[in-house]
Amino acid sequence: MKSSLRSRLVGGLWGVVVGDAFGLSFQFVSKSRMREMFRSPWDIKMMSGLWSDDSSLTLATAHALTEGYDVERIAKNFVEWYYNGKFTPRGYAFDEGYTTSRAIERIAKGVEPLQAGGRGEWDNGNGSLMRILPAVYYAYFKLDSLEERLNLIHEVSMITHAHPRALMGCGIYALTVWGILEGLEKFEAYERAIETAKEFYSKEPFKEELKRYRRVLEGRIHEYHREEIRGSGYVVHTLEASLWAFLRSESYEEAVREVVFLGEDADTTGAVTGGLAGTYYGIKGIPREWLIKVENKELVGWIIEGFVNHILSKR
Repeated sequence: MKSSLRSRLVGGLWGVVVGDAFGLSFQFVSKSRMREMFRSPWDIKMMSGLWSDDSSLTLATAHALTEGYDVERIAKNFVEWYYNGKFTPRGYAFDEGYTTSRAIERIAKGVEPLQAGGRGEWDNGNGSLMRILPAVYYAYFKLDSLEERLNLIHEVSMITHAHPRALMGCGIYALTVWGILEGLEKFEAYERAIETAKEFYSKEPFKEELKRYRRVLEGRIHEYHREEIRGSGYVVHTLEASLWAFLRSESYEEAVREVVFLGEDADTTGAVTGGLAGTYYGIKGIPREWLIKVENKELVGWIIEGFVNHILSKR
């Protein structure tokens, strides 16, 4: 039975937070060490309900978009998170990446948000992909053309990560989620996303980056063995791992377990995978015992409900 649209939206955003919290305890643990600790993904326990910057910046984005699209307002929320601990479980920011930190510091000094994000080869971490889901939902409901939608996704990424490779990673993820919201089955959504991505990104400044996503765009990322997939903080690895775990699993729980079992940047791969799986299976697909553990649930729920109410209004 398919989930309702509201269940998908609420499930996707809670899915980010829960996936982040599930993976955070295993951040920076190597894949080999994970195998020593656990015989299989099903042996992993949710150790804590603490969530990190992945969820904080997702919530900051959703909160800003509740009043409509304004890149300045999103950037202001990022500054509030970084310096004042807003949108956090315990009142302070932590776990932020280098590229994200430097961009927010530039914004605080007066640099325009669309000029603040890193543009270098080493600025292709997963720091924009991990927080992009609210923008994905907003673009789907509030904009009509593919170009407008992807332009918004790219702009929201550019606040911290402005390299074409990072923008493309967010775009492929968005295209997959849009297919799910249209009611497509997971493999149909994936196949449509990669066909659209190959066409849209065949022009500059993205053309040279297509080869970086070869394994995703060839349409069989789910067929790779676990040994061939990495859960690192590189945006390409994170997108590969998230699609791999989502496509080869049969539930939210299985998808998150699979990706966290890869180790490395487990909170972010958990968050990105959780957003995909939560959108697909809906809020009822997330284990209740995991949801109960989440810290500062009141803040999370308040932001999610306000955002979902906004984007579903006046459709």
